[in-house]
Amino acid sequence: MENKLLNKIIVYGGGVIGNLTTLCLKKNGFDVYQIKSNSNNNIDRTYALSPGSVDWMRSIGLRENFFNSLYPIENIDIIRQNSRARFSADSVFQPALAYMVSEKRLMKEIQEKLISQDIKNFLEPKEVILDNSSDQVLIKLGKESLSASLLIACDGANSKIKEHLNIRKKIKKFNQNAIVFNFKTSIDIGKNAKQYFLEESILALLPVAPRTFSVVWSCNNDFYEILNNMNESKFMIKLKSIIGNDYPDISNVSNKSNFPLTMVLNDKFFDKRVVLMGNSAHSIHPLAGQGLNLGIRDIIGFEKCLKSNRYKDIGLAGFLRRFERSRRIDTFEFSTLTSSLQWAFSSQNRLINKFLIKGINLLDTKDNLKNFLIKKAIS
Repeated sequence: MENKLLNKIIVYGGGVIGNLTTLCLKKNGFDVYQIKSNSNNNIDRTYALSPGSVDWMRSIGLRENFFNSLYPIENIDIIRQNSRARFSADSVFQPALAYMVSEKRLMKEIQEKLISQDIKNFLEPKEVILDNSSDQVLIKLGKESLSASLLIACDGANSKIKEHLNIRKKIKKFNQNAIVFNFKTSIDIGKNAKQYFLEESILALLPVAPRTFSVVWSCNNDFYEILNNMNESKFMIKLKSIIGNDYPDISNVSNKSNFPLTMVLNDKFFDKRVVLMGNSAHSIHPLAGQGLNLGIRDIIGFEKCLKSNRYKDIGLAGFLRRFERSRRIDTFEFSTLTSSLQWAFSSQNRLINKFLIKGINLLDTKDNLKNFLIKKAIS
């Protein structure tokens, strides 16, 4: 490969992970070419950023005003019938377990940072034509082509780039759909989140303001159809039947959006000079709120590999294999944990349900175990 390509990296994707990857590469002195879609996402999702993710985002130069606007979660209550366990930031001497931010607010801050950088942008082609040889990677963009030492695919769970690679994937369908919306309550909810594990669904309430919750309601297909066919009045009655003891006054329910839930795991993270990041590399159940954080930890791991070795050509298999090893355990642990929890809490078996209730009661008395789980989640 010609030396002029050694410092040239293509980032395919313009979402949160694609943009953060671009900023990371630029910070580390690379010549970055970013390929983005011109489609707009009208869904304003809410993310729970781990303290580790927030600390790293500070390192790429996002403004302090942005970090001051994040809404901290100090406690999370896990609820199954009459059993509860509380996870607290105080127990691990942290100011928060997570920091809530809307996708639009996060993207606005990242894009303002990107504007100040010398980054060459290209429009995503209708058809991907990719050639990743052992010497370089080349992608065609209409009448012109881009070549580089490495292409980083950050184009999501349905990655167009991944379809062109020699990478096998395992897809697990949870037979669930998530319903996402916000609501307000007259009660001061503080900085406390709740997660209700129900027989037919998992209901997560995440505070985004002093009296506002963001909701992710993961429902099995039958229950989802029932909720989806309800008018607003019946939907509110059902919601209040679950959380009414904690929040009797619910109002201003926002427009609801939904998406199917699947888990996608790849047998490897790279193929020749193309490497996968974020949902392109792994997609997990949202019950732990770790999807975006896993993607950010991909970027953190990649940056650590950059700083800890002497590879002049980071498109070489040796460097990419080192990055893959650094991320495989973390990805496997969270995918296994979320998949196992989803299976257990969705089970209709009475014995399993009895075991879960006893487990939650026991967990609430085992500070060492709770603190271990907290430290894993906030990294």
